[in-house]
Amino acid sequence: MILTFKREIRLDWRGYFRYNEQNISQLVPAQAGVYVLAVQLQDGNRRVFYVGQARDLRGRLYAHLQNAEPNSYIREYVGKYICWFKFALLSRQEDRDAAERALYLYYRPACNDPNAIPNVSVVDINP
Repeated sequence: MILTFKREIRLDWRGYFRYNEQNISQLVPAQAGVYVLAVQLQDGNRRVFYVGQARDLRGRLYAHLQNAEPNSYIREYVGKYICWFKFALLSRQEDRDAAERALYLYYRPACNDPNAIPNVSVVDINP
């Protein structure tokens, strides 16, 4: 009998923070990692609408706030609703790919393109 173990990545989450330029500039380093964007629901809970990764989290989170954001769903959510973000630093590309896939599978966010999610082995994470 061969035992296989699923790899685990423990994410050191920072947030949730209100999604705005001031919080990004004050709280997010220009380092690699993964992130989650969420909308505030009427009952006070949050629903994740997008997960992503970047080599420069600060720059990527700024980019989603710009009018030139190519994802029309993200533009709509950010324009209409109170949004929040959290992030975790991950320097290795392999870990970012695996964490992004795991986050996508966990949250099934409305604004992600399933075809753009990295096709890597599934890992366990703490979402």
